Amino acid sequence: MTRQRKKHTILTPGEVVRELRTKKEWTQTVLSEITGIAITNLSNIETGRSQLGEERAILLAEAFGVKPQFILFPNGFERPKLKAKLEAIRKRLKMIEKPA
Repeated sequence: MTRQRKKHTILTPGEVVRELRTKKEWTQTVLSEITGIAITNLSNIETGRSQLGEERAILLAEAFGVKPQFILFPNGFERPKLKAKLEAIRKRLKMIEKPA
């Protein structure tokens, strides 16, 4: 059975974990044995029901041989939902940085 990937370019950290795990042909059981993360937690991470968190990202990254940033920020730091908030912060910073 081939799993079809969603037709969007933005990945969640959980989707990255699933992709890395399946590329290594590991089951969640194998990944759990390697990392010490419970199978239920791995399942919840992969399906987006649980947040990944830094500690688990570090453990998973070590198992996969990647940097934690690769898992935590698979799309870089671009967040369309935050665009307006980021622009507002930049505007406020410019106002603060202006010489008197």
